[in-house]
Amino acid sequence: MAEKQSTPLEKAARLLDLVPYISTHQGVALSELAAEFAVSESELLSDLNTLWMCGLPGYTPLELIDLEFESGFVSIRNAETLQKVRLLTKDELVILLIGLDLLTKSIDPKRIDLLDAITGLQTKIKIIIGDIAMIAPIVNSSYRAIILNAIASRKNLQILYHSLIRDHLTKREITPIELMVDHGYEVLQAYCHHVGAYRTFRLDSIADISISGIQQPLTISPLEDEAFEMEITISKRIRSTLERFRIAVSSDAAARSESFRAFSFSQDWLIRSAMSTLAATEVLSPISSRLELARKCRKTLDLYESALFDNIP
Repeated sequence: MAEKQSTPLEKAARLLDLVPYISTHQGVALSELAAEFAVSESELLSDLNTLWMCGLPGYTPLELIDLEFESGFVSIRNAETLQKVRLLTKDELVILLIGLDLLTKSIDPKRIDLLDAITGLQTKIKIIIGDIAMIAPIVNSSYRAIILNAIASRKNLQILYHSLIRDHLTKREITPIELMVDHGYEVLQAYCHHVGAYRTFRLDSIADISISGIQQPLTISPLEDEAFEMEITISKRIRSTLERFRIAVSSDAAARSESFRAFSFSQDWLIRSAMSTLAATEVLSPISSRLELARKCRKTLDLYESALFDNIP
């Protein structure tokens, strides 16, 4: 009966494991080594003959691994490049775990055998690194389908929206217009009946969505929905600060300019953006924005000086 031969993948893995094992068990008997790796002596000899041709580029006797096994006992020299134990780093395990998570979402749910195998491997990896890695879609795909359906059928949407500017949820009735990508984010251009103006909504900030019914008539013209404007000066980190305000100017123009004009449909967004630049931005006008920025900064400083932070070293 013919011996069962290893697959190329099994052989490659065994070759990588043989070098560190022999390096720490110099003079090990050929029979003992074959038993350790659960292969026949003839297959092990084939592996050793393959290892003989491994080494560094140049492939002269000076660079190749030096093996001795004719006597029935195996010794190895000049194998420093391959004598590390075949183990994955934590970063590699995290990447593998994320890849398995993605693979799970792409497999037919009926393939229970594959899903069970993946789950078993994920469990083993998590025992080593902990449950710290998973992959999930940024945007719920069903939300995208509902939006496209509403646009095609000319119907309004009810959304529960998380405002990153004010950090709270609001329920809104909107008329969807177009899905697009803005600065790497999927967004929905829509008319918001909550504020009576056109707005852009990030899809990853929508907490809930449903079709509400026939479109309501718009109450204003798009031309009437004007953006807020703020005149600012930037004292440091000019490039990153301009990017934060989405002001597109060349490096030469930025160096020559004494002030810049920032625009947004939200005055709150402009003020919070100014606060987030770590004193790199000064608001010149309008005076209402300048006063509001001063008020928010004073409120933040008062919080740090309050009793809440007394016990923090």
